Amino acid sequence: MSEQQSLRTARRMTDEVLGILHARIVDGTLPPGGKVDIEAVAREFGISRTPVREAVLKLESLGLVDRIPYRGSVAAVPSEEDLTEVTALRVVLEGLAAELGAPRLTAPELDRMRTILAELDSAADEPDYSLGRFNSLNREFHWTIYAAAGSPVLLRLIDQLAAEADRLRLRADVRGSGADSHPREILAACER
Repeated sequence: MSEQQSLRTARRMTDEVLGILHARIVDGTLPPGGKVDIEAVAREFGISRTPVREAVLKLESLGLVDRIPYRGSVAAVPSEEDLTEVTALRVVLEGLAAELGAPRLTAPELDRMRTILAELDSAADEPDYSLGRFNSLNREFHWTIYAAAGSPVLLRLIDQLAAEADRLRLRADVRGSGADSHPREILAACER
């Protein structure tokens, strides 16, 4: 194997581990304060520690992992300040995406949004509604509008903030908070 092929393989392993650990942190499988055991992850995937360490460093740069002396790396514990900052940034960026995307929505996209809204309504009584079902349906609903904006950079930034918001939302029950009523108002505005 050439050095270039070896680098591509190492990069791909780092990216795969990054994606898996990122998903585990966002969905709560790796809870806030939970240890990221580099040795165990390397064994789990049958790879060396190097791509795992690189993935953990990337997660640290994203604010999803903290390095604690004498303990190692742990999934970051969200704070009230995190929630405030993420919310403020999302309001601005998602507002821009909605402003750009709403006028471009097609009839099939509006139909998909109606279907998602019906799924949200029918899933509201499920026990895991706040722990994942709401997040995935809510994200798909909004993403339909944002994707219509046609701005890949804006979508990438929104995606990063949405993952952070999902992680923060796992610590709260969205039923009765008003968060689950917004899609109905948004759909009505898009239809107009």
